[in-house]
Amino acid sequence: MYKSIIDDGDRYRKKYVEGLTSFVKRKNHEGYQNREAFMPPETFADNIELYRKQYIEMLGINQFESETHPEPEMSLIGEDADCQIYRVVVYISEEIPFNGLLMIPHGVAKAPLVIAQHGGGGTPELCSDMNGKNNYNRMVRRLLEKGMIVFAPQLLLWNYEEIVDTRPLHHIIYDRRGIDNELKRFGTSITALEIKGIMESITFLSGLDCVEEENIGMVGISYGGYFTLHTMAADVRIKAGYSNACFNDRNQYSWSDWCYKNSGNLFQDAEVAALCAPRKLYVAVGIEDVVFDYKTAIPEGKRVEKYYSAFSCADHFRFDVWQGGHTVISSDEGFEFMFSAFKKEKER
Repeated sequence: MYKSIIDDGDRYRKKYVEGLTSFVKRKNHEGYQNREAFMPPETFADNIELYRKQYIEMLGINQFESETHPEPEMSLIGEDADCQIYRVVVYISEEIPFNGLLMIPHGVAKAPLVIAQHGGGGTPELCSDMNGKNNYNRMVRRLLEKGMIVFAPQLLLWNYEEIVDTRPLHHIIYDRRGIDNELKRFGTSITALEIKGIMESITFLSGLDCVEEENIGMVGISYGGYFTLHTMAADVRIKAGYSNACFNDRNQYSWSDWCYKNSGNLFQDAEVAALCAPRKLYVAVGIEDVVFDYKTAIPEGKRVEKYYSAFSCADHFRFDVWQGGHTVISSDEGFEFMFSAFKKEKER
């Protein structure tokens, strides 16, 4: 019987790895060219709804259209100096309760609604400064102080492991990647499911007497910034978005739950941001961000501009490279940009 030492085949194994790496590099380069050809700016404005339909199908949001589900639930759970606080539960399917915190500022009879999305390891309570130190830079509280009604949804991203930071630990274990893999076997994804949850929340909350249904915005950081882009691209009821610390070249950060079948040829961050046009979109990346390199985000930001120009509204897209880290910008410029999209009482 032939025997060999373990290292005999290593040169072939090495070439295999090198070949795979080279192939992916080539596909990334081809993907950029394919996306450019797939969505030419010259015809984009006339075909945006066709692109949106393809985007929704790529993520698998359409897989939930036939699902029946119980009625939403809303209950008052407390209040603080800024607002009354409600727990809202909507159903994505009969089995899946999707929940979040609704915060209504004191003295507000009717106001715009802003979806405020936490990031990885986060919760509605954390991003609303109800418990634990965080990197949200008072995102929710700043919105409340400006008279916005705020809904903060819970994604499958809370912290359940001991890690070196100050986020509260929740002993409810989950496997986000595993669930995403299972969903992708059936033509959908965890991103699609959670976008659907946000969309169902908007449907319910828009019917409340205190919510100005024509004035809906969304803001988020990190995973929350990602969901801001991707939910706004799918749901045109969101009139303005403010995405922090997430936008980038997805070739550089191909996280498994941020990748979808053929997305490299169709929709990555720049194309998803384009689907937000002509609505107002503010994208911020930090020079000191330790998670995402701002330098690889800049060329992709430039690519978005031509799609907004196709609608003759280049000023509706703002790309801000700021001197900060993995957080929400300290100034209110992004918030004010978002608010400027809301219709005022006298304009209605």
